Amino acid sequence: MEEIELIKKLLEISNFEELNPVQKEALKKGLLKGKNLVIFAPTASGKTFCCELAAVNTILNKKGKAVYMVPLVALASEKYEEFKEKYGRLGIKVALSVGDLDSSDPWLKNYDWVVCSNEKMDSLIRHGAEWIRDVGLIVCDEAHLLNDPSRGPTLEITLTLLRKLVPNAQTLVLSATIKNAKDLAKWLNANLVISEWRPVKLYQGVSYDAKIRFLEKTGYELNPDFPQEASIVENTLQLRKQVLFFVSTRKSAESLAEKLGKVVSQHLSKNEKEALERLANEVENVLEVPTHQCKKVANCIKTGSSFHHSGLLFEQRKLIEDNFRKGLIRVIVATPSLAYGVNLPSFRVIMRDLKRYQPGIGAVFIPVLEVQQMLGRCGRPQYDHFGEGIILARDEEDAEEIIDHYIHGEPEDIKSKLALEPVLRMHTLALIASEFCKSENALLDFFSKTFYAFQHGDISVVKEKILDVLDCLSKWKFITKRKGKLDATRIGRRVSELYIDPLTANYFVECLAKVVKKKFLPFSLLHAISNTIEMQPLLSIRIGDFSALNEIIGKRENQFLQKIPKEWDLEFDDFLRSVKTALMFEYWINEATEDKILAEFGVTPGELRSRLKIGDWLIYSIQELALLLGYKEILKDIRKLRVRFNYGVKEELIPLVRLKQIGRIRARKLYNAGLTTLNKLRKIPLESLSLIVGAKIAYSIKEQLGQIPKPKEERQKTLERTERF
Repeated sequence: MEEIELIKKLLEISNFEELNPVQKEALKKGLLKGKNLVIFAPTASGKTFCCELAAVNTILNKKGKAVYMVPLVALASEKYEEFKEKYGRLGIKVALSVGDLDSSDPWLKNYDWVVCSNEKMDSLIRHGAEWIRDVGLIVCDEAHLLNDPSRGPTLEITLTLLRKLVPNAQTLVLSATIKNAKDLAKWLNANLVISEWRPVKLYQGVSYDAKIRFLEKTGYELNPDFPQEASIVENTLQLRKQVLFFVSTRKSAESLAEKLGKVVSQHLSKNEKEALERLANEVENVLEVPTHQCKKVANCIKTGSSFHHSGLLFEQRKLIEDNFRKGLIRVIVATPSLAYGVNLPSFRVIMRDLKRYQPGIGAVFIPVLEVQQMLGRCGRPQYDHFGEGIILARDEEDAEEIIDHYIHGEPEDIKSKLALEPVLRMHTLALIASEFCKSENALLDFFSKTFYAFQHGDISVVKEKILDVLDCLSKWKFITKRKGKLDATRIGRRVSELYIDPLTANYFVECLAKVVKKKFLPFSLLHAISNTIEMQPLLSIRIGDFSALNEIIGKRENQFLQKIPKEWDLEFDDFLRSVKTALMFEYWINEATEDKILAEFGVTPGELRSRLKIGDWLIYSIQELALLLGYKEILKDIRKLRVRFNYGVKEELIPLVRLKQIGRIRARKLYNAGLTTLNKLRKIPLESLSLIVGAKIAYSIKEQLGQIPKPKEERQKTLERTERF
């Protein structure tokens, strides 16, 4: 397809009349000529469309694959749906790959465009996915996260690896907030596209003394009888618009959303109230048994306002986001995590809190980069001619400081976080295990090609740490070192594939050696997974917890697979946190409800799900290491524990929860009715079973047991697999 024809076709598919300034500049800098580009432009300025042009050009004209990397699973899902809907009509096959970090996903070779998380791309390289050699375009979205200590190093290593593996592939890096974009462009040998153009004008200002004051336009008088946040919401609703608040904590988000709902509810029509009632019911009943928090967010939603944080379940967050986009929910109060998530634009964005708590430090000011990222979400191209980003101030003096620092101030430079030791452990082993680096010199040469080396001019600090890491990996028998040559052992390769910190893997190896010598106790392994870097931050300790936890430690002393620190040791507090976290998991596998866990441990359903996901992966890793080490006698027990952990059930329910649509609640109901085995389920009449679990579920059970013939399905012409979890 010719260049002009390609551009016209994609404009038509996207319902755009013409290219915007950012896209024109990208074309001028070689977008369709295979040039590497760093595109630094505001939110909603058309950066993604630049990638779409390059991807379709790569797939149709160059017969190569395109990879689109994002930091978050939710964002990956959003992009996947968008690209699939738009470009499936051109015969382009789009795939989503974000889960299962222990697979090369060979099915991806049949797809043209792979949307994945940064971690998944790193994992695919570790597993030697052969199709990577066919990649002709690499897109890195939200590249400012190179600055994030938890996510940045993986992105940096992955980009460095891909540049080595597919040196002729085109690389596009996108961000709305990179001050030192020139450094990034030089590192990637890329042309730089910088633009301040936005399809929707952004006005930034401050609010105090019942007024909103903007730098570039007339402000608003607010209701002096209302609290500041409520008066802004009232003003927003009078303009028939929506507003997104950012606050620092979950508790603040919940409290403010409830207060603002009282204002919003007065502006709702009868039909809107009925629609919100239906939505609230759907959100409340995401779980089999709604928790206190489920009811809390549901009651909030009924008023047209909602809170949004990681403590909510994924399904709940998605329902809230979708209905905010539709305009049904008028106000969302969120923690800053939403700023790096899905595309959720709003006419107004309000920054209420400019400080954030950091463990061991206290309250610290949020970086300018993050504030500008949040305020940049203002304005929706399809609805608004402009957007308003507002920071709340106490008084005039405070407002002047805010304007000077956050509105006129420059965002911080992006800096590599590669020198962190856990990062170096994981990636050093991965480079050796994948045979990408077969010697110390090759390893050091690789790190000399990273963004860290570019920024610092040398890798002397990292070199010293790498040599220490190599000594540890050798001591743990994950690698062998002979005359500068490096080889991964069989267990070292498996640890790399399992995508866990080698320090954690060595700890698991030591724990397994102790488990085989004593009676298997689930709590022992639950504590082992809780005492890892992957599970941090661990549950916090309240004043009343100390005596109770010390009593539990005393009673269960023989169940721990490590030496218990003395109370005066520095590591004792962390040990207490790990014990509390393990107890939470024990509650879960003994069928404690999400509400009970919230009450006992202060862990919300969303946080619980996140921890369970990490915990499941760690138990799977223990299982794989036990298999490799030949500990066959405990494999059955580990696998049982993993099923219990997955479903949150006692051992007797394992056969029942393996049935589709039978979770922990229905399984317990069946068990209590005397239906304790699959054989008993086969014997009970369908009508009797329907009285216990309902007709639909009863029919499904009988169908799964082979007692009801499955309806003949039409033979599919094609079998398309799009994602693996």
